[in-house]
Amino acid sequence: MISLLQFNTGYPTRLKGIGRREILFNGWTNVLYGPNGSGKTTILKTLAMSFGCGGGGWSDGGEPQELPYSVSLESDNRPVFYQDCYQDSEESFIDTDYLESHAHLRSSGEKRIGLVNELVNYIENRFLTYKLQREDRPTLLLDEVDNHIGFAGQAILWGEIFPKLSKKYQLIISTHSIFPILLRRENSIKPDNIISLTAQYPEICIQELERAVKFFNTSGD
Repeated sequence: MISLLQFNTGYPTRLKGIGRREILFNGWTNVLYGPNGSGKTTILKTLAMSFGCGGGGWSDGGEPQELPYSVSLESDNRPVFYQDCYQDSEESFIDTDYLESHAHLRSSGEKRIGLVNELVNYIENRFLTYKLQREDRPTLLLDEVDNHIGFAGQAILWGEIFPKLSKKYQLIISTHSIFPILLRRENSIKPDNIISLTAQYPEICIQELERAVKFFNTSGD
């Protein structure tokens, strides 16, 4: 599990959302939230390079890469998996046409449970978790893996699939989706950790969503 990242030198320290702050991660779900240019991908790529999976895939397949800046890291050296949604890789998190090719996504009710179980099994097979020891708890670094998924699909990912995955993995996910904010678990034993890289960005997104809903509800009057 990765517990801390801090940038000490270099261009990341000049990004307002990063600077020299200590970025703390919990053992379950961590969401890097902010607009383009705020530093989400910089954080994920730094972690991936530091643990030897900078090109995507598992950390046990590569050596740590030299960074052009210095950082402080704390971790327990468990396996790390990095998925960059922009990489054309056989190890991709979810194939770009996977969700669209499964009709259950457009269903509701009981079929949604089947979708969750099927997709989690699919993900775990791709991550080769059968190779891990029982006590291992890998980290999944996921860079905007929901960017090609529709609104309904995002709701399922954040409301059902990611919470289920967080029982087995530490998740560190960058996203623009509103759903980790709307569905945030705050009062549970395993709360979601929203790491906002722009001041009051979650609050701004919620306000704009409320405006859109109000406009939708009144536009027919």
